[in-house]
Amino acid sequence: MKLTAREATFDFTGRDTVVLFLAEDFAHKKGAAVPDKISHITKKVNLEFFKGKSGESLLLPLSDQPSLLLAGLGKAGEISRESLRNAAAGIIGVCRKKKISGLHVLLPEPEGLVEKEVLSALAEGIFLGNYGFDRYKTRADEIDPRLKTAVFYVTDAVGSAGILRETAIVCSNTLLCRDLINETSERANPSSIAAEAKKLAKMKGVSCTIFGRRELEKLGMGLLLAVGRAGHHPPQMAILRYTGNPRSKKSLAIVGKGITFDSGGLNLKPSGHIEDMRSDMAGAAACIYTIKAAAELGLRKNLYAVLPLCENMVAGNSYRPGDVYRAFNGTTVEIGNTDAEGRLILADALAYTEKKLKPDFIIDIATLTGACLVCFGEIIAGLLSPSDELAEAVRSAGEATGERVWRLPLYKDYAEDLKSDIADMSNVSSTRNAGTIIAATFLKAFVESTPWAHIDIAGTSWGSKERGYRPKNATGYGVRLFIETIKTLTI
Repeated sequence: MKLTAREATFDFTGRDTVVLFLAEDFAHKKGAAVPDKISHITKKVNLEFFKGKSGESLLLPLSDQPSLLLAGLGKAGEISRESLRNAAAGIIGVCRKKKISGLHVLLPEPEGLVEKEVLSALAEGIFLGNYGFDRYKTRADEIDPRLKTAVFYVTDAVGSAGILRETAIVCSNTLLCRDLINETSERANPSSIAAEAKKLAKMKGVSCTIFGRRELEKLGMGLLLAVGRAGHHPPQMAILRYTGNPRSKKSLAIVGKGITFDSGGLNLKPSGHIEDMRSDMAGAAACIYTIKAAAELGLRKNLYAVLPLCENMVAGNSYRPGDVYRAFNGTTVEIGNTDAEGRLILADALAYTEKKLKPDFIIDIATLTGACLVCFGEIIAGLLSPSDELAEAVRSAGEATGERVWRLPLYKDYAEDLKSDIADMSNVSSTRNAGTIIAATFLKAFVESTPWAHIDIAGTSWGSKERGYRPKNATGYGVRLFIETIKTLTI
């Protein structure tokens, strides 16, 4: 979709559709919410019947005048960048039903927000709301048309053009992330995802290394190999490197869980829990498209993306509860549950990242625990980190983007629950308590001294229903969060 900024001349034709955002109390402001230059459009319409409630939208086709699309912002005192994103996304359904291909958007002026914040939020909401995964639909009447253009009327078109360019790059990569997660596990497997990462090596500043089974065996990645050995597609690990600032030695590494299908292994997942397990590689997908977005933006930062990739399947050679495997860093791990596989492949990847790549910061992102979904639902991701600096960088980025996180404790006491009778540690606790914290505590054992943060996206990566600009199924959570974190982090 094309986003364009235009100075507020309001030159409309009868074929145009003009979007007007109105808060609940607009009728009491004596028309202040309606720009004078479009009074010729609104003078034949009584706007007072439109309540302006959050999520409310209404299309008014007018004779010989541009159509007017009203969008509610909710209570004036509660308008934020996030509510603007959701309000903007709310009009996409109307556009699809009425086959509207282009919009002319008038920016509201909510208190506490400057024009560039309003512009970026509305552009994000429209771009991210304009999505659907329909590549397997064969009937034309089941495929919704997409919005093609959105023109935003601003006071500074030159400065706004840069904002819209960045928004389009980050949001388009979020949509690609959604596509990869929504894709079937038959097509989105360890080999094909590694190949997708490899494609990015054609971009300026990006290189890619792929480790296959032989390389992983030589490296001693016993945990990744154990989880992936029953899969039809052999385990792999892809390492992307983006050098945006060759003069700097500082870097950030993002590590994404890439279980392309999670059956649970011999601890098989039951019906009702296994159907959407193609999405268990959402962390890896977010990392791939973060690197792509960073390269397209030309960010002057140095980044790594490390992607451990495998299938957790059932076969005669499946790894079993009670088995013991040696990790890349030499730690021995007893398998208490084969469905706690994500932390195993991340452990090898984290230890490798710290020892071989030597970044200044490490952030992993993973659909790791059902406990996180129980705790936060599909609204907020779990954040755990021993580094206050890194945790705050991620938290503030989450508030800015709407991809919010909530920090949980990571005290040493929890490590007691991971003790094993026959190995250095177990991959699960003997109890069902504090599942998200226990998983992060396990990961912490594989990062010695590098500032590290763990983001559990078990709830936020996949939606059971549409929520504003977040669609049902894959949400693409993580790309926008990472880009904002990278921009603000001192690397």
